[in-house]
Amino acid sequence: MAVAGMVSSDYEEELLWAATFTAANKELLWNPEESEKGDTEEEDKDDPSVKPGHRLLIKNAVLMPDARKDDVCIIQVESEGYNMTKVITPIIAMKGGTDYQHQQYVDILVPNKATFKLIQGEGPIHLVGSHCVNFYGYRLVEN
Repeated sequence: MAVAGMVSSDYEEELLWAATFTAANKELLWNPEESEKGDTEEEDKDDPSVKPGHRLLIKNAVLMPDARKDDVCIIQVESEGYNMTKVITPIIAMKGGTDYQHQQYVDILVPNKATFKLIQGEGPIHLVGSHCVNFYGYRLVEN
């Protein structure tokens, strides 16, 4: 419980985030900094203190009841770890047709851009969490 409180109080914005994985949609690249590039790119170079930081906190995985019985769905994440090492690891494994396991508590913080892949199964499986944004002292900058 203390970790959730720390995450919430450290960020200025916390937005709902969700993604769906199916046989037709098996991969997702999460890279919010890429979508910010454009007109403000020059401003960011001049003043990096106002560049927002992004974190993704995945809280739950939900395997939909229409998933095939006995179909094992596995989602993996690929991201950057300590000392710029590549980390590739499964984070969710759920089996279709089991009444007791249609929702799974995950609680994983993804601090960098990441690729999520449905590496086994057909889903549909949903990830739900919070996209946390911090403006790194933006309020301290004089206007």
